[in-house]
Amino acid sequence: MNRSAAPAARVLQPAAWRRSIVPILVAVLVLSVVLQEPVAALLPAATPRALVFLAIAVPVVAALVVGLGIAYPRILVEADGALRVRGRTVRPSEIVGVRRSVSAGGGAAYLVLMLRTAAGRRIRVLVAGTPIRGLDGEQLRMLREAVAASGIPFRAESASERAFLSESVLASGRGVEADRNLVLRELDQLRGAPYRAPSGDDAPSPDAEVADALVARGRFGAALADDGDAGRALATDARATRLARRIAFWVFVIACVIAAGMLVVLVIMEATGTDFGAADEDPLTAAMSFAILAALVTGVAWAVAADADDSRNRAISLRWLAAASEEQRRRGLPTPFHTAWLRPPGGRMAGLGLLVLGMVALMTVIGGPVALAQGYGPPWVGIVVTIAGAALGALALWLWLRRRRAHSSRVEWLIGVAGEQASGGPAFGDGTTR
Repeated sequence: MNRSAAPAARVLQPAAWRRSIVPILVAVLVLSVVLQEPVAALLPAATPRALVFLAIAVPVVAALVVGLGIAYPRILVEADGALRVRGRTVRPSEIVGVRRSVSAGGGAAYLVLMLRTAAGRRIRVLVAGTPIRGLDGEQLRMLREAVAASGIPFRAESASERAFLSESVLASGRGVEADRNLVLRELDQLRGAPYRAPSGDDAPSPDAEVADALVARGRFGAALADDGDAGRALATDARATRLARRIAFWVFVIACVIAAGMLVVLVIMEATGTDFGAADEDPLTAAMSFAILAALVTGVAWAVAADADDSRNRAISLRWLAAASEEQRRRGLPTPFHTAWLRPPGGRMAGLGLLVLGMVALMTVIGGPVALAQGYGPPWVGIVVTIAGAALGALALWLWLRRRRAHSSRVEWLIGVAGEQASGGPAFGDGTTR
């Protein structure tokens, strides 16, 4: 008796380690170099280097494989569309929410969706990424089908849409709630396919979407005129700060070029046998020290001038919002005003201050234990220095997190007042809160 075989389950998300072989190898090689001597010191002196390498590589590979497997489980799609995750079956209708996060930095970038079921289960999907690869075209299609058939609300509040768009700009890794419409649009963009709205009571009708598109097209010319007016306002009202910013920038560049050129000359002279004395004894050493100091001073001057120019531009944009008509508010804040609002609060000088504070904290945390181990001064000195370094590090971390949250709020405000300039829809709010 012939029985037709049941259709094989399709793979929506493969095992994470299969998509991260290259990053795992790089991590093993880097850590084997960094940890080779400390690990070798813990092993017998006659231990071969190959065994030292294995002592490092095996735990690293095991930790990465297990960690990635926990973070991004293997997901299968059954013939009836149900998802199978870690031996459990989840039907698309059970999925009632999704959080989206985008992260980028250090050569890595990832788009992750966290699906949430009515029972509280969470399923993390690595949609796109590098160096760990995301889903291919067929897997994206299966994910789209699951999201389209889910119980995720189709329309979200304007605050959720602002957060969705702001994280696309910031790529900070913060998870934000998304609605089904936004996720489906993004998945279609990743697939290179035209967007298809799902059917349902809460989905917009085709006629409504066409009407909205025609209205938005009619406002496009007016938005271009607003951009032109904004550009002229910045050129006129911010002329002084913009000129100071440009002058400071080019002075900084010239100072850096001079310092780099002098450094190359001194290195060549030292390689050919020239000995240099202290700065108060050797004119060349003194000139090099002065060039480095000039580069630092001009860099700080440029940062101050650039922050002042950005502050001036933001003030001009707020005046525009205060005087804008209702139709102009609907079109949104003109594009030339956006750049100044994308900077983190405090500008470049705040970032420089946090960098200096972090470096001082790091040096203090390292210096305290070294002073204790080497016997530099009484033991209480090393203890106090270590505690002070830890406190400075905690302060730097708190200030950084606070600045990051303020930056997210600022970008969300910008997207709200940018309206059709950012999201294709009318502006959210009146621009009085930021």
